[in-house]
Formats: sequence, C-alpha cells, structure tokens
Amino acid sequence: MTLEVSLADRGIFWGKLRDNGARFLPLAQHCLDVAAVFRQLVALGSIHRRLAQAAGQPLTSTQLDRLAVLALLHDLGKANLGFQDKPFDPRSPQPGHVREVAPLFCEADLAAQLNQALDLPTLTTWFGNETTLLGYLFAFLSHHGRPVNKNEFGPGTQNYHHARTRWWRPDATRDPIAALTELMTTAKKAFPGAFEEQAPAVPDSPALQHRFAGLLMLADWLGSDDQFFPIDNGGSDRFKLAPRQAARAVRAVGLEAASWQSFLAGADWSFQSLFGFSPHPLQAALDHLPTVDSSNRLLIAEAETGSGKTEAALIRFLRLFSDGQVDGLYFALPTRVAARELYRRVADCVERVFRNPEDRPPVLLAVPGYARIDGVPLLPERAQASDDEPDQRRAERAWAAQHPKRFLAATIAVGTIDQALLSAIQSPHAHLRSVCLDRQLLVVDEVHASDNYMGYLLTELLRHHLQAGHALLLSATLGAHARSRFIGAAGGTQTSPDLATAESAPYPALTEAEGRLIDLDTTTQTYEKAVTVECLPHLEHPEVLLKRIAAALKRNARVLVVCNTVRQALTLQRAAEDLPEIPRHALFHYRGVVTPHHGRYAPEDREQLDGAVSARLGKQSSGGPVLLIGTQTLEQSLDIDTDLLITDLCPMDVLLQRIGRLHRHSRKLRPEEYERARCLLLVPQVETLEDWLMANGEAAGNARRLGLGSVYTDLRSIQRTWESLRDRPDISLPRDNRRLVERATHPQSLDSLRGERWDKHASSIEGGAIALNVRAHQIALARHYDKTFGTFSFSDLDNNARTRLGLNSLVLALPKPMTSPFGIEIREVMIPGHLAPQSSNPAVTVLTYNEGAFSFRVENRHFRYSRLGLELVPSGTPVT
Repeated sequence: MTLEVSLADRGIFWGKLRDNGARFLPLAQHCLDVAAVFRQLVALGSIHRRLAQAAGQPLTSTQLDRLAVLALLHDLGKANLGFQDKPFDPRSPQPGHVREVAPLFCEADLAAQLNQALDLPTLTTWFGNETTLLGYLFAFLSHHGRPVNKNEFGPGTQNYHHARTRWWRPDATRDPIAALTELMTTAKKAFPGAFEEQAPAVPDSPALQHRFAGLLMLADWLGSDDQFFPIDNGGSDRFKLAPRQAARAVRAVGLEAASWQSFLAGADWSFQSLFGFSPHPLQAALDHLPTVDSSNRLLIAEAETGSGKTEAALIRFLRLFSDGQVDGLYFALPTRVAARELYRRVADCVERVFRNPEDRPPVLLAVPGYARIDGVPLLPERAQASDDEPDQRRAERAWAAQHPKRFLAATIAVGTIDQALLSAIQSPHAHLRSVCLDRQLLVVDEVHASDNYMGYLLTELLRHHLQAGHALLLSATLGAHARSRFIGAAGGTQTSPDLATAESAPYPALTEAEGRLIDLDTTTQTYEKAVTVECLPHLEHPEVLLKRIAAALKRNARVLVVCNTVRQALTLQRAAEDLPEIPRHALFHYRGVVTPHHGRYAPEDREQLDGAVSARLGKQSSGGPVLLIGTQTLEQSLDIDTDLLITDLCPMDVLLQRIGRLHRHSRKLRPEEYERARCLLLVPQVETLEDWLMANGEAAGNARRLGLGSVYTDLRSIQRTWESLRDRPDISLPRDNRRLVERATHPQSLDSLRGERWDKHASSIEGGAIALNVRAHQIALARHYDKTFGTFSFSDLDNNARTRLGLNSLVLALPKPMTSPFGIEIREVMIPGHLAPQSSNPAVTVLTYNEGAFSFRVENRHFRYSRLGLELVPSGTPVT
C-alpha cells in the first residue's frame, strides 16, 4: 500500500512530508506549530512594543491570541485535494495552496461552507468589520513572501477551474471543507482566550497587518523546522508539544534575548574593561547617552577613519541591549570584505562580555556565501540532524545563518547594507526582514555623502525603522546635505545649512534625531595626520609611475594603488609584472601566486585573498616592501597600513576613505621619505573635467572608461575634489575633513560651477537624482503601509536598483569543482551584472584548464578565470 493510498484512505490531510512521503505531519498539527511560534514571538519585548506602535495602542493577550488563530489558518489552502495529491502524481497540474483558495471566496456554495467551517461571523467581530478581516486573510495568504492582490485572485486565474470543480469537493474518503473545520477546532482548543466574547476588537490598522504578515513569515519558517518540530506521523500530543517546542525554538535561535539582557544588566563592565583603553570623546558620549530618550533613536556619529567608531557603536548597542531597548544588533557595512573584516572584532567583543561560551548570544557573519556563526563556518547539511548535542546546539544557533532571508533574525549580525535595505523595499520576504530588523539596533557604517541613490534607499529604511527602533549612522565623510536628509527621515527638521556654516560645523560630531549636536569634549584630542596630496596628470596612463613605484619599493615602502575600475587595475598589474625594476617578491601574492585585489574572484578565493591582504598590511604584519594594486574593495573597513597611496581621481568622500589606509597604524620603521603620509592623485591631462563633458552634458567615453561618469556619476563633485587638492596639497586630518567634504558635496559649491556644459551636466545629474528619489520611493515598502493586504502588489525592482543592491550578479555553479590558481577548490563563479548574459540560469561549459586558470562559456560569452580574477574574453579572441 502506498503512502498516498494510506493517507487518503484514512482521510488524513498532510501539512509536511519528508523522505519521499515516508514521514508526514498532519495539516492541523503543522499549523498549530506555526501558531505556537507566532504566539511566542509577539510576546517578546521589542516585537511586542513594535506591534503596539503599529496598532496605535497596547495589544491585550486576547487580541494576540486572535492574531495567533489567524496565523494557525495560514496554510488552509493545503487542504485542497490537488495539493494533497501533487507529490504522488507527477502528471497533475502542480497546484499550489495560495491562489487555489480563490473559489472559497468567489463561489457562493463554497463561500457558504467556508463561512461555516471557519466561523467567519465570529472572526469578523474580532476585527470590527469584514473589510479588516479580509485584509488579514490576504495577509496570511501572503506568507510565501509576496503580497497576494485580490485583483489577481479569482475566476480566470491559473488552476481556478480545477480548484472550483474538483479540489475543494469531497472525494470518497476526504472532505477538504472538513479539514478547514478541523483547523478551527484546533484553534479553539489551542487558544481558548481568543474566543472571549467581551474582548475589544483588534485595532483597524494597516500597519499592524504588515507587522502580522512579517511575523507570520518568520513563524512559518521556524515552525516548519524539523529540528524543533518533529514530523512524526501525528504521533505526538501537539497541544502540549507545540507550545513547549515553540518556546525552546525561539530561545535556541536567539530571537529571545531576555536571559542575556538580564546578565548584562547585572554584570560589572565598562568601556575600559571591554576594550582596554579609556574612551575617546565620541565613545564616551555614546556610552553615557540615555537609552529611552526618543531623540536618541537616531544618532549620527562623524569622525575620521580609524578613530574608534566601531567601539563607539558597540558600547551604544550594549547599553541599549542591557536596558532591554533592543533585542539585537545588525551592523551594516557597504561591502562584503568590510563585513568580514569587522565581524571578528564584533565577535571578540561579545566573547569578552559573555565569557561563558555555553551562554552567549550567537554572532552571525551575514554575508551570502561566507556565512559563519560564532566565528565558525556553517555545519554541513548532513550535520543538521546530528544526535551529538554540541552539533545540534550549533545547528540551532545557526538557524538564522541558513538562508539570507533569515539573516536579520540573528541576535547579533554583521553583514552588508543591502540585507537591511531589502527590508525596506518591495522585495520578496521584505516583511519578514522588516520585523526581524525591528528588534535590533541598526548600525550603518561608511555612510557617504556622494552616493545619492543608496542615500535615498537608506532614508526610506530609516523612516520606517525609527518609528519604534534605534539606528546609529557612522561616517568619516558625511556632508551637511546628506545629514539633513537622514534627520528628516527621523522626523526632525530637514534643513541644509549654507556652505560657510556647513564648513564650520564641529568635527568629530554626534548629532541626534532632531538635528541637535551633542557636546563632545574634544579639548584633549591631539591626533592629527598630515598628508601631502600630489596631483599627477597620469590618470589615462598610470604605468608612467611604475619606475617611481619601483624606487619606493627599493626603500622598503608599502605601496597601495586603488583604481576606479577593474580594467584599469588589471592593466596596471600586468605592466608592473613586466617591469624588471619591480622585484617579484615585492608584488602582493598569496601562496606564492602574484595577484591584484578586486571583486571578481570566486567566493572561496576572495575570502582567502581578503585575509592575505590583512595579514600582509594589517596591524601585526611584518615589514618589507609590497605593491598591492586593486579597486574599491581596498578602500573601506580594511585595517591596513601603507606608506604611499596612488589613487585614481574620485569624489572627496571616497578619496578620504582611501587616504584612511595611509599611516593608519604607528610603525617605527617607516621609510624616511614616507614619514609624512603621501598620496599621488592621478588626474586627467586636461585643465578641467568640463573638457570631458559632451555638448549634452554627459561624460565622454574616455571619462567613463576611467570610472568618471560611470562608477562616479557627478563630475562636479570630482572637479571640486581635484581643485581643493590642487590648490592646497598639504592637508591635515581630521582638522580639514569637514572643509574638504563640504567643498566637494555641498549643493552651493557644486552649483557655482558655471559654463554651458557644466549647466547641462548639472541638469542631467539633478534630473537623475530626482528620478532616483522617485524610484526609491516607488519601490519603498513604506508606501504600502497604509494599505490593507489584498489591495496592493509589489513593484518589480528595476535594473538600477538590482545593480546597486548587488542583486544582478549571476552566480553559476561549475560543472564540477575546480582548483583555483591559489590551490583552493571553487564550486561556482560570480559574473557581474553588466558582464552577465540575460538568462537567469544558463549553463557553464568549461573550455580549457591549465594550472588553476580556466576558460568557460556561458551562452555566447567567453570568460577567463585566473590569478587575475574573472575577465570577459573579447569576441573573436582565441580561447586558450
């Protein structure tokens, strides 16, 4: 007898199947598991407060029970017989369990049966009216991540005819309507408090529906996890098991933080004891600020690169966490390499605070392809079900790490900004990400003034998160105009000071949500870094500088070259390798293989190369000459120290980040010629960038190839950067930071560039900025928060949004694992969106392989992967 026949003959409706159907969990029991998790979640501190904020009033236990009943009904669509039989009939139409529910609302006879099975008149009284109840029904039908619109939910949709005529009709042994009745019977037994007649209705708040939808997605994912909720063919007493396992699951994965918060509140700790030094003024201010003051929900900390902003952010988190104001931390960085670099520092801090390794919050590296928990790579899948207790505990702690959509559910996570931004835009599972982020202090590091689009998206994120959450923005290079935008998102007065006022603003600085500067005692701050910036007209031909680089290496200098594009970096790398005056041993290498550093390496190689850069140029690194050539991957959050920086012309805020790699550490044996930090800024041979503008104001091709007008779009900002350093090549940081950033980013400074082509360029940039702002608003999730479920759909992200969020890269599995040029086994390659073919999942055909380098074809495009990373092979070039 097959399992299909066995289940059907017994009239059993399954909710979960495993092992090709050998194990099952009855539908009502699975739904109870999810509802039990949901009820645990809504009782947690930060989540409970966020629900009250969305509802406009505190929610009673009865109201929360009623929401849990709706959570229990989320999978009612699985009762349709088409879905029940799908695993056993490959010839079936492959029905789902969401839109197949439509006939229950649209067909009079089925609607009457649904009305009776679920006791809809009673449910209506819980929510005050049918419209609100209908919104919640569509909210729980949207639990797979995308909102279901009622306009796409009815006659004429896929599978509607089968669902109406067959799948919701009883057969010889099964009645799907009876299965719905069983769900409601289960709900009444599990949550009797929901059925109290005199309780007030759940507030009619669309924002509360959105919170409900996100929490249900989270509960569904956790309630479907076999390691907590066994699939036992219905053999357990689920009414006892589900609540117990739900409480255990919420604790085990780190969503429940109360015990750690209590420990921290009672422990004796201080900034000095955690970090081993007395706090700087900014760190001291963040350590002592009140945690319950609404004006402190947003804080903007500005200080020079390497000044200890990370420790300042961590002390702020620990104070908020100790006081129960947040239940977690998400530390957002601009790049994957920056996240990996910072992760170890955050994990070390958590280990110092929570010394008992058996009882400390899990710390996640939330980077797809590199995820780690507590500093250790994830367990292989086969270890998930291990009977070994330490392995099982690790698997439970790693729950949030198992899928990027769950990253924000971690207690403490370090990841990229895109993971946070995806909670604020209309992307699948945005509601799930959003309710997870609600619990956390959101720290955004390396916030720049010149990146308008990411600034718009971050503004939309803050506008929602700060309604009940906390955020801290960190920047070395934030202009007044960008700062005012973030203050506006927090509800403060969004006014931009004039250029003179902006230049005279204090630095370092700490600004609160209403725009007020918090006093910092900077009288004892004596650190200054003197830098000489020499503008050289070699942007188009940087190889001219190779002999100068060779001379620096001869003097044992550490030389860093940062190019705007991978093409420029590879051209210079090849030229450096061909020049006999540059000793081979001075070229940066890993495992004896000479290599540059950029973003087009396989994940396995990239992780090792990042570590090699830190080892060779980090705080504890050995001396000796080195030449490292790379791209923007080297400019942020890498704790590396060099003597000479050579960089392409770029916006000032980006340039100051690159200069932050100069003289970052105190080194006694620095070459005599480089005791003062030196930066060679590569600029065009033209007198002004206006010469690189076409008549319509767009950047010419030669500029775009060098990243001006393509990587960095606003040539006005780059022109002002060039002028500032050409006129005053000797700068002192942090003293000159504010002046330099404002001159290159403030609208008043940019608007003063006059001329026909500059005017056309300004119109193009400002028009584009308006369009980007509009588009950012269009894709923002917040624009739907005043709408009930069923009345809206998600917009598709355009190519610009996908590119900026890193969603357009094509990750392709290799036909078989390959050994990379560095002796590392790699299983996939990542092709940037602008180089990738249009197909979503094309096949990879390996063409050649030679000592770690290999070439491959994807559709009609040829690529080469070598020690230089991934390169597109031009059409017509022989593939060798």
